Amino acid sequence: MSENADKLSEAEVRTIAHLARLAPSDAEVESLRTELSDMLAMAATLADADLEGADPMTSPVEAINRLRDDEPTPTLTPGEVEHLAPDTAADGSIRVPRVLGDSAGA
Repeated sequence: MSENADKLSEAEVRTIAHLARLAPSDAEVESLRTELSDMLAMAATLADADLEGADPMTSPVEAINRLRDDEPTPTLTPGEVEHLAPDTAADGSIRVPRVLGDSAGA
């Protein structure tokens, strides 16, 4: 499939990379042009698949949800939570690692 004539442009790959918060090198951009174009071509073939008579499914394996009754149970005390926390401040708040950077938008 790598001989795809409809290969994405370098600008399109850089835009996709920017949206994914990636900064590929020039060599990686060229490789990604082929890889992403092949993925899109494969997805396009799936759009043409004949699904007449196929049952919808959410998983390839049969699964049963085992749900329990929603009943209130005792909760942890503040002291128990503080004991389980990896790092606490003097005021009792729990410190967690930063998840989003300074430039992250909502």
